[in-house]
Amino acid sequence: MTETASRPGTTPAATTLTAPDTEGVALTESTPAPTTWAWPLSVPTSHRPDSEVEHGAGNGERDIDGSPTPPPIEALEPDPTEVTVVAAITSPEKALPKVSSFGPPGKRRSTMAIVLLSIVTLGVYSLIWHHRINREVGNFDPRMHVIPGRSTLAVAIPWALGWLVSIAGAVRIVLAVANVTLPFDPHFSVLQAYGLLGGFAVIPYLELLLPFSAVAMVMTLERVRIVEDRMLRTTDVQLRPTRAIYWMLLPIAGGLILMAIIQRRLNRAWEDDMAAAPAVRPTVRMAPS
Repeated sequence: MTETASRPGTTPAATTLTAPDTEGVALTESTPAPTTWAWPLSVPTSHRPDSEVEHGAGNGERDIDGSPTPPPIEALEPDPTEVTVVAAITSPEKALPKVSSFGPPGKRRSTMAIVLLSIVTLGVYSLIWHHRINREVGNFDPRMHVIPGRSTLAVAIPWALGWLVSIAGAVRIVLAVANVTLPFDPHFSVLQAYGLLGGFAVIPYLELLLPFSAVAMVMTLERVRIVEDRMLRTTDVQLRPTRAIYWMLLPIAGGLILMAIIQRRLNRAWEDDMAAAPAVRPTVRMAPS
């Protein structure tokens, strides 16, 4: 069909309308859609058995190009193995946490013995004791990140400073009694040296004034509280670090009393753990690495 239109001073234009190719449209519409993956209810054609591909799954139907028509989706039964594998890949489950028991309990110690040993050794045993209890609580509960050596070093620095002050005062007094003249000026008199002899008495205060030392003390108390919590003790009877740390303000005896409190509570926790039957012993759930 052709239409012509004329206008003054213009060249006639022709428009041609062509009927659509019905045969091409029919072929296009009847062409099967590409195979898609739709798990778990369908399986692509390339994965169907040869017998189904050759015989059209028994329905006797064929497409225009001669290929067999795939059977309906409902007629295909998915392979349980393949369905399970694909489900695990497409929707993975979070790995279950690993369950492991608590580690061995720590050693029970006499509170009176640790106090006396600390006095006799001028505090050296208190540093050894501090290192041991931190190592024991870390071995007992693997979830606690404990570095015993670093914690012990933090409390050893103020201990060393206090005793250095006392030793300096003692040396000044001894030299003055022996009429030994120092080749340099120590910047403190013999009278002041007697005051320096009490440098060991300010060790607990240095523990609180130095930030790293105070943190080490509080963290040790908190680990003791965590052990009590693992033994299912209620919060009203657990150790409270913010209150217990005030014992350090008591001159000389404050630190010794705090050591006795910590050891007594640990002894009770270790006794509870050893008395618990293996079937009811608390467990730790550790996230997978």
